[in-house]
Amino acid sequence: MARLPPGPGFGALQAARYVADPYTLLREAARRYGDVFTIRTARRCVMTGRPDLVRQIFGAPVDQYGVNTEIGPRRVLGENGMAQLAGRALRRDRRLLVPNFQGDVLARQGGMMRDAVREVTDRWQPGDEFVLREASLEIALDVILRTVFGADTPRQRADFDAALRDFVLAFGRPSFLLLSALRVEWNWLPPFRRFAVARARLEALLREAIARARSEGAGRGDTLGHLVAARYEDGNGMSEAALIDNLITTIVAGHETSAVSLTWAIHWLHSTPHALARLLEELAPLGPDPAPEALGKLTYLDAVVREVLRLWPAVTDVNRVLAKPMTLGGYEIPPGITVAAASAILHYDPAIFPEPEVFRPERFLERSYAPWEYFPFGGGERMCPGAQFSMFELKVLLGTLLARCRFSLLQPGVPPLKRVGFLVSPAAGVPVRYEGRR
Repeated sequence: MARLPPGPGFGALQAARYVADPYTLLREAARRYGDVFTIRTARRCVMTGRPDLVRQIFGAPVDQYGVNTEIGPRRVLGENGMAQLAGRALRRDRRLLVPNFQGDVLARQGGMMRDAVREVTDRWQPGDEFVLREASLEIALDVILRTVFGADTPRQRADFDAALRDFVLAFGRPSFLLLSALRVEWNWLPPFRRFAVARARLEALLREAIARARSEGAGRGDTLGHLVAARYEDGNGMSEAALIDNLITTIVAGHETSAVSLTWAIHWLHSTPHALARLLEELAPLGPDPAPEALGKLTYLDAVVREVLRLWPAVTDVNRVLAKPMTLGGYEIPPGITVAAASAILHYDPAIFPEPEVFRPERFLERSYAPWEYFPFGGGERMCPGAQFSMFELKVLLGTLLARCRFSLLQPGVPPLKRVGFLVSPAAGVPVRYEGRR
């Protein structure tokens, strides 16, 4: 086998550290081993945070990469969605899926997003103290249920809410994550049995939602309605199994990510008074109930969201399994090895982002960044299909919250972190006090 770049040893211990805090582990490895290093995540992985090498990874030909065959991702995401496709088959499904998360479809869903914020915040009373991450999760979950699944009755949302929470809890347990990272395949183990039950319950609800969408058509306005109506070039639609797995991938990549990012945004803004003041000044002309399309056009709000995603990218490293050899940074990497572009490293490169530890949204007003310098949603052929949806959603949720509500932090300072599912979140979830309407 070709010689791989140097890197830290202790595979099992390293996998446990990666599960607990990938940000710290990857930055430490980059400082010690340089631009390209080999590390154990869920697999042996050649990692880089160097912009030109990231560009090479994202720009590789369609047949350069294969499918991740590990059992951990297959358990969670299934075997029929885009996560299990490569090459031209991946492109074919992306062409069908991506338009349903952007453009006119997205514009019509802004009101649903705003309604989700209204319903939660209308229940708050001045002086209420709560954990912001839990409130953000409730809002983000409601958004997905309305905009993606078309769950438009309280009963439908309650059923999905319970099933989704059990599902996310099941694969977010440290035991599930660590066993998956160590590539354990024994399905009889309790963490995997609990997960199988939770996924089966969610699948049953998704089948019901797909049947409703097929009977009611795309006129409903939600993403699922458009998806079941979409057709490949041969006139066929996506199979039920593929729809289920792609919807579950949307859940995994979507609501938890939005909740954590919204939590970080409120934390950083209330820890950086001048940034909060500038954003409130931009929001003020829109009134206490701003139109979603107006929020989508605000430049400083956009910069705030981008800076939050720079500091805490949900995807710390974008992985690709090699189907063919690749020369990367002077090393010949053989097929079967994973190469990865690390946003957790590159987003903290002081040559690109001066004072990288500082929350400073203005940097996104001063210059633009290439997709190999800043990639919170991944890049290349497997870039998150819902990238536009997520950006618009975060702007609508954050803008609506701050236009309506005043908060104060109950625990100032940089919070300690903990793993929550696939993400790393403030350990205490950012406790806040609701001070009333703005």
